[in-house]
Amino acid sequence: MKFLQLSAFVVTVSAFGGSVVKTVNSDIATIAAAAPDFLTKHATIHEGDMSVLQAGSNGWSCIPFQPRGKQGDNWSSGHYAMPACLDKNGFAWVEAYMAGKTPKMDQASVWYMLHGDTGEDNTKPGVLDKTEAGDHWIESGPHLMWIPKQAENLDNFPTDFTKGEPYTMFKGSPFAHLMIPMPGYYDYQPASSPNTGSFEEPDTPHTSADWKIWAYSSAAPKELAMGATVVDGTTVLREGTNGWTCTAAQPRGEPEGGYESAHQAMPACFDSVGAQWMQGYMGGVVPEVDRATVVYMLHGDTGEDNTKPGVMSKEEAGDNWIESGPHIMWMPKQASDLDGFPTDFRKGEPYVMFKGSPYAHLMIPVDGYYDYQPSAAP
Repeated sequence: MKFLQLSAFVVTVSAFGGSVVKTVNSDIATIAAAAPDFLTKHATIHEGDMSVLQAGSNGWSCIPFQPRGKQGDNWSSGHYAMPACLDKNGFAWVEAYMAGKTPKMDQASVWYMLHGDTGEDNTKPGVLDKTEAGDHWIESGPHLMWIPKQAENLDNFPTDFTKGEPYTMFKGSPFAHLMIPMPGYYDYQPASSPNTGSFEEPDTPHTSADWKIWAYSSAAPKELAMGATVVDGTTVLREGTNGWTCTAAQPRGEPEGGYESAHQAMPACFDSVGAQWMQGYMGGVVPEVDRATVVYMLHGDTGEDNTKPGVMSKEEAGDNWIESGPHIMWMPKQASDLDGFPTDFRKGEPYVMFKGSPYAHLMIPVDGYYDYQPSAAP
């Protein structure tokens, strides 16, 4: 979050989705790649001075946040440009950040930064010098950000960026937000990665422990997956070290001969709070959780009704049926925390599943989300 020092970047809510257009195709592609193309093809693409490179229609905007400016006529790389894609609530947060004021938002916001950033202090807003930041310096690869309505909502999340799990940046400040690592997060600062080495699908039967360990744990980025406990039903296949658990979440059970693919297994990776939510859901009671949490499902799922928990029949679900590709889930502390988010899974943006039930959660689509149901793509 370094755009505090973008002297040319002047934001007003009225500028969001502006109409002054100039066309620079290479910059459009670079900036838009901060989020999945099914979202950005209908988003407004801005240059750093807020001129509009592509007029959008879906209420989202993508903007380069590199405070050092371009190195020539075009951005030298997506990573250097540091683009982010955000909705109007995210824009309200930007305005407050740049003005040094406490953000006032109608609801929380999800940001996509799939190019990562060029580094900053994890504890102090505006510190862009690696020497000054010292051990707090992190140059991020691909990630998402959860921008809370109130910064204190993140007080119970960890702050250590070397564990591979979601962590709070700028904790204790009005600008605290959650960093959600995606695959490749440590590519620019490998020394901070908790796990390195090979993480390939083994050439073994899909009923084997080795294959299941890979299939279930690869629902999360490898740096988190390699340290997670892996469970198959009630059997622990591998004891972990980082407090996370990965397991098959397929309610239809394992077919004879094993799962055909990791997608069919519907694996999920979650922390101890995610386990609390899962226990409530499976027990048919209101989840009692210590805080909100993130669940990774990077292999997606085999489909269900978006409005009614437990409806696994495509015919019964009708137009509410969605078979998801890769996604992240945000499990709120209270289901009502998501009341302001949309519910339409056809727009490409984060949306609420099971709205109005105790099991409401936010689905955050990432690349490949519509691979299994392309007719639902925007």
